[in-house]
Amino acid sequence: MERLTKVLMRILAILTFSFVVGAIGAPRPAYALFDSVPIVNAIVTMQGVLNGTLSAFQNMVNLALGQINGVLGPGFSQLSNYMKAQVGAQEQIADATNMVNARLAREVRNSEQRNNHAVNRQDCLNLEGGQAAVVAARKGDDVAAALDSGKSGRAEAHKGTPAWEGAGQAQQAANNNHFSLYCSDAEADAGVCTLASQEQKDADQNASSLLTPPVYVDKQAITRANDYATTLIQPSPPAALRGSSLTSIEGQGSLPGRRSYNAAITLAEHVTDGVLGWHANTVSLSSAQKAEATREGITNTDAGSEYEATDLEINRKYSGTDWQADLQAMPAPKSVLVQIALLDAQRNWILWQQYKLEQQRALMEATRLSIEAERRLRPVTPMPVPTSTLN
Repeated sequence: MERLTKVLMRILAILTFSFVVGAIGAPRPAYALFDSVPIVNAIVTMQGVLNGTLSAFQNMVNLALGQINGVLGPGFSQLSNYMKAQVGAQEQIADATNMVNARLAREVRNSEQRNNHAVNRQDCLNLEGGQAAVVAARKGDDVAAALDSGKSGRAEAHKGTPAWEGAGQAQQAANNNHFSLYCSDAEADAGVCTLASQEQKDADQNASSLLTPPVYVDKQAITRANDYATTLIQPSPPAALRGSSLTSIEGQGSLPGRRSYNAAITLAEHVTDGVLGWHANTVSLSSAQKAEATREGITNTDAGSEYEATDLEINRKYSGTDWQADLQAMPAPKSVLVQIALLDAQRNWILWQQYKLEQQRALMEATRLSIEAERRLRPVTPMPVPTSTLN
């Protein structure tokens, strides 16, 4: 377009220059001072040329504009169509992206729901281990209660016990039990008994008989633990108050002290019997606990105790590779949170057992406090002897 304009302007300039030159160079009549006819004709001619040139130029411009409109119109239309197509394509892409994101979000949600409702293998193992420990604890309490019942009659010198007959009989019964089961080298050399095995020698005086075994695997182990507890708390009970020793003034005065003694001994025996019940073989271990026992070198896993079941359950999580591997492979936070909750439950259970033991310790401290109070009171205000009205 710019080139065509330049050409037209150039032609117009040439025509104008030619007209001016022709008008100046035209011959004039000699007889006239000033002849206007040629000038008028020249002007008319120039106007005609200019009009024709302008008309041609206008035609060319109109033609060019028409061509431009003819070309730009379809072009703009095509561009508009392209833009419409682009907008439509973007809408389709957005719809597809939204659909994919929605499907992905749904799949993620479905996966989370599946993981949240799936039961982990360790959940079952933890439940089995907890049940084993709780069952063992209940049965261990039964063992302790049975021991308490049997020992209370001996400690209080009930009829049928050696102390019912007298203090000497109680002491001799204790010696006979020791000689028959736990005879030492010195006693064997003195000829009072037959030397016991290395495991049995003086076992009734060794704390390992009660505390070392995680489980008492047989009746002999339980007997050793019980005899140690008996030797520790009350090797031979005092003689029973019978007959005149019970009805006399002196006997009546000694009764409160004897009852206090019996109560203290019963408390002490209850504590030791509770420890013994923890180690009694009262439950079958779970498969995971047996596997942990094997890893720790424990050969006898047929029966376990409350102490052993709790110990193995803690150890298999602290050092066992199975629990660690399952923990690392657990999907979603839910499974890990369940494990943490179970560990908290186990910790609470252990704390509860400790709380029960602390109650017993508090009673023992109270007993010591009362004994000390009595000792301080006696030198200051001795108790008067009441007058008995008994016949």
